[in-house]
Amino acid sequence: MTGEDLMARSGARWCETHDRWECSAKKPDHHATAIRGLALCKNHAGRSLAVAKALGEANLAAWSTAAKPADAVALDPGTVVLDQLRVAVMRADLYGEMLRWQLEVEDEVGLVGTVYAAGRDGARVETGERARGLAQLEAAERDRVVRFAKTAHDMGIAERHVELEQERASLVTAAFRAALGVLELLPADRDLAVRTFLTSLGAGEVVAGEVDP
Repeated sequence: MTGEDLMARSGARWCETHDRWECSAKKPDHHATAIRGLALCKNHAGRSLAVAKALGEANLAAWSTAAKPADAVALDPGTVVLDQLRVAVMRADLYGEMLRWQLEVEDEVGLVGTVYAAGRDGARVETGERARGLAQLEAAERDRVVRFAKTAHDMGIAERHVELEQERASLVTAAFRAALGVLELLPADRDLAVRTFLTSLGAGEVVAGEVDP
């Protein structure tokens, strides 16, 4: 099923004038862009933009399974949301552990990096600080956990079910971290193990304690 087919299934309206999928809300002269996977725009979705985008993402992933072989298990948006929640919890937990490793070596400096810019004479000038890539990724995954948990709640999925998914995900990463601790791997081997684990979750590459987004 193509992207166009998926958006058509969402109920969004195709606008020939603007050559895009637009909100289907029955408003006069309304041409706001529809959220991917939904029929409505950010002003008519009836929920926060973050939650609406998460639901749209879940819809697209679930509908895409319609094009898979007949013996493949069909997904529904609720299942996709819980799957995404579980993955986000595992990523966030592991990024948090990697931050701890980094801080053991670099102390609090591991969380931030200096920002530079070119001065008037071309010399490099320090202009401030910002969170390093790993800290940003960990924070982003924590936000993602909250977003998908809220989406699950809005979809009517029982709160206890959502909590169980988060607990199961944390158990997986806890077991993985425990295994790494027992093995006492060299940093390079530990990075390889982490890189393999994250890749299996669909994350980016990990190099020397940092993850490429």
